[in-house]
Amino acid sequence: MSKDDQMNPGEQKIKDFLTDLGSSKPAPGGGSAAAVAGGLSAALSSMVANLTIGKDRYKEVEGKHKKILDKAEELKNGFLAAIGEDIAAYNNVMDAYGLPKDTEEEKEERQEEIQSALKNATVPPFKMAELASDVLELSEECARTGNSHAVTDAGASAILAEATVRTSLLNVDINLSSVNDEEFVKGKRKKREELSESAEEKAKEVIEVMNEKM
Repeated sequence: MSKDDQMNPGEQKIKDFLTDLGSSKPAPGGGSAAAVAGGLSAALSSMVANLTIGKDRYKEVEGKHKKILDKAEELKNGFLAAIGEDIAAYNNVMDAYGLPKDTEEEKEERQEEIQSALKNATVPPFKMAELASDVLELSEECARTGNSHAVTDAGASAILAEATVRTSLLNVDINLSSVNDEEFVKGKRKKREELSESAEEKAKEVIEVMNEKM
């Protein structure tokens, strides 16, 4: 079910990625789009930090913004890796649904594989949401102490990061809807609500700071 087994999804050119995303092929899809948005949000925080470092006016916060650069680079790499992980998880679910079901034994084995794959498919989107939550922390610092001429870029970083959280969690929801393990579902839904609420609150804080500085 993969689109191009010879290409690392995280290294596709943006034009090729958008073409694939808009096609009728099953992957990349919303999860990969979320990861790209997350990468963009991290890159925007890097931009603000780079526009802050080396400026006399921001000398006192230069150390903070050097750390932001390091963290943003780590997060960008995490999002790139998550694209491939999300596609692989989706393919594993599809493979499980494609297992034979002619005998009772095959049906039972198929169901077990489906349930396992669905649970595992929640891992990449949760990872993306957590990465994006980390970006929101960078966005806030950029908005508060970064170059004021780039404060809207910090705001854009926060908006994209929150969108990444929300979009990623949609993939969590769709997979959980078919999981039969009630305790597993309960725990994951609690986690997704915490991530969603925290991201929304943090993004609002960043936008408020941005508006104060504009």
